[in-house]
Amino acid sequence: ERELRGIARYDEALITPGAGLQDLMPDGSLALTVDPRQGKRYQGIVALDGVDLSESLSNYFVMSEQLGTRFWLKADGHRARGLLLQQLPAAQITDPEERDASWEHVVTLASTLTAEEMLSLDNQTVLHRLYHEDPVRLFDVQPICFRCSCSRERSANALASLGLEDAQQLVIEHNGSIEIDCQFCNERYLFDATDVAQLFAGGGVDSPSDTRH
Repeated sequence: ERELRGIARYDEALITPGAGLQDLMPDGSLALTVDPRQGKRYQGIVALDGVDLSESLSNYFVMSEQLGTRFWLKADGHRARGLLLQQLPAAQITDPEERDASWEHVVTLASTLTAEEMLSLDNQTVLHRLYHEDPVRLFDVQPICFRCSCSRERSANALASLGLEDAQQLVIEHNGSIEIDCQFCNERYLFDATDVAQLFAGGGVDSPSDTRH
């Protein structure tokens, strides 16, 4: 559905200037979960052994998919963009030498792209600069948007898992209402004593805009 969300947790005090991926996560693992529309969901896990995230992702695809794959990822604090190159299956180019030469050609050209070019230029311009001597087909743009799956109902379910006594105690300790914050989108859900009573009585919880009598 081309919807995404993400979160990064880190201790800023532990990040030193120039620290690489191995410095930050020396024993890290990279897990990719694929949930196809048809077929079973599966997950692949490999060691986080690249100098940066793009190299680690490339290594993952080479090991798991057995296809030449390269990622280039750039960000400046305001924008983030990426470029992915992946070989077509061997059936498309059966001659091994031709296949290797073609792959080296496209990777070498992509490696000349600067961070500023990647962040500032549109897709068509980037492809023209890199591969203007090669046949290139540009597919229609498929927009990606942020979407969070949090809801008041999910937050209420989390609250219900605490049990009635603990939930009531939290209301008292937090001056009459419990705040549950979504760490993905920063949405805040408030639950007061009335909400807690309704929740454990089996009636669910009202939305904040509902009028109570």
